Amino acid sequence: MDIMNIKAFFVLVSLVVVVDSFTISSVASRRSATQLRSSSSFQSDGGVSSGLISNLAELALKLRLKGQTGVKFDVSANPSDLLLKGRVGPVTVKGRGWQSQLGLSCRAIEATIDTCELDIGRIMSNQKLVLTTPAKGEAMIALNSADFGNFITHPLMKPPELQNKNNEVLVFLKEDIVVDPVSATVTFFGSYMGEKWRLTLARGEGEQRALVTVALEGNTETESLAAISAELSRAISDFFNAMVFEIDGTWLTFQDMMVTAKGAAPSLMLQLKITVRKFPSPGLEF
Repeated sequence: MDIMNIKAFFVLVSLVVVVDSFTISSVASRRSATQLRSSSSFQSDGGVSSGLISNLAELALKLRLKGQTGVKFDVSANPSDLLLKGRVGPVTVKGRGWQSQLGLSCRAIEATIDTCELDIGRIMSNQKLVLTTPAKGEAMIALNSADFGNFITHPLMKPPELQNKNNEVLVFLKEDIVVDPVSATVTFFGSYMGEKWRLTLARGEGEQRALVTVALEGNTETESLAAISAELSRAISDFFNAMVFEIDGTWLTFQDMMVTAKGAAPSLMLQLKITVRKFPSPGLEF
């Protein structure tokens, strides 16, 4: 299901990296031509190197992001594997202060793809990165309270489906979010059936890595409202634990979470698994 067809962001962005179908625009190509030709990793015989792939990836990602304070790519490759198999890896992407065109944001991200097998002919002839087999890896992203609000209210976010007579829909709210490293929780709010609910996200145990408790905000719970809060707790917990973010061939899957006080402000850290079957289309916004 689409739960959380988002978070990606990061790796989505992190993967938009080598995930961006890599058509470098003529403007971008002209801008980077001098830099790429003078780079020690550029091969004068027309070959492809890990350094060239890193430079192209960094340029393409910066062009896709609305804002960023840091983008760094590290592409490792054995020359014979790259030449004969189109294989590179690991590929590591690190960034800070990323923001997408549709508002997804993060304080920091680090994503690593174990190996990528690329169509070298397409790179040389079309300046496009095309996968020949799915690529897999992991990502860690840091979200402050504003980032988390952007995440849960993003246009691509699909809240959990709930069974009720009037087809009421749960709406996550962007305001009043608190990331608390002392209690290791994230408190946020939702609107459902004409009431405002306080949602508290914490790390669970065992296979349930995310646990959400729900309470009615401001009013005394009746027996029927208590039943609704229990159902919301179950549904939203399942929502986070089954979180999958899919963007045009790239899948990000929730693995774990923690709350930390490190950095300028408290952050929610999310660990994700990445599977890339094809690079997203160049004009895709997220």
